[in-house]
Amino acid sequence: MDSRRELSDAIELLADIVEAFTAALFVRQPGEEGLRAVAWHSLGKSFRHDEMIKPGEGLVGYAAKHGQIIDVDRHRVSSDATGIYADDEDIKALLVMPVSDFGVLAVDIKSRPVFGEREKKTVRDFAKFFANMMLHHDVCCREAMYGRILDLLYEVENASLTLGEAREFYRAVLDAGRRYTGLPMGLLCLLHPGRRQFTVEAVDGPSLSTLRGRSFPVSQGLIGLVMRKANPLCHNKLKPLKGKSYLVSPDEQIRGYNAFLGVPLISWKRLIGVWAFAGSTERVVDEEELRALQLAGHRVAATIEHCGLCQGVGPTPGGLS
Repeated sequence: MDSRRELSDAIELLADIVEAFTAALFVRQPGEEGLRAVAWHSLGKSFRHDEMIKPGEGLVGYAAKHGQIIDVDRHRVSSDATGIYADDEDIKALLVMPVSDFGVLAVDIKSRPVFGEREKKTVRDFAKFFANMMLHHDVCCREAMYGRILDLLYEVENASLTLGEAREFYRAVLDAGRRYTGLPMGLLCLLHPGRRQFTVEAVDGPSLSTLRGRSFPVSQGLIGLVMRKANPLCHNKLKPLKGKSYLVSPDEQIRGYNAFLGVPLISWKRLIGVWAFAGSTERVVDEEELRALQLAGHRVAATIEHCGLCQGVGPTPGGLS
């Protein structure tokens, strides 16, 4: 059973025990400033289950920002002041409990004006339970991440040590990168000697075959931006582009995407190209994940340069002039 299902089942149980109008777990999201509902039970038509709550926004946002318990009986203000409703739902009492550093648990009722002491203790105990669940989930996710990192570094190293044809090497490292990032499209681009253009040397994934072997100026596209800045570039949760992608050129008619991760290929402080990955699903990249992709990119770059696969090298990292 996945953790999201377990959280939802626990929320349903809590709502049944205290006869809640709404019971919801709001969790801080990586790469975002606010909180989002990850599990909820609500009888309200205006519950904001798909919207982000900013720190300090409403009573729920206030509790999250300051780490304080909110206990409101005989609620006399509009329900939307809680931050979790778009309209007034005529709730009577509200409890908001911090869930360690992960977020908050919000529970309200409208059938009676107050929470009993036993109900308050139940909500507190569930908040502790959710904190333990989130901690366990976080540990499991990090263990899985370290496993993916080791797999990536091993596969790139193995491809470098068993180098045969250039195309097979490119295919192997792009496949390793795609599985590591979880994104279906991968490109490996090499910088021209004149540093004004780059060639899409290899591609892996849907809608990319027409790009292989073509050259593009470094002044356009996200790939070009990575080359100009010589720094990693991450975009996630962009609105999918309909029919066009600006990975390499605004004129390219390939499938839209809403996640992009590009890393410069640097060998001995010299920029030789970029490997990048894109997809149509959300992908938030941890800093350690990004550093691992950079490290693997250094090994790819060193192999390309050592075996004479690149057409030329760029300047010291810091960007193209």
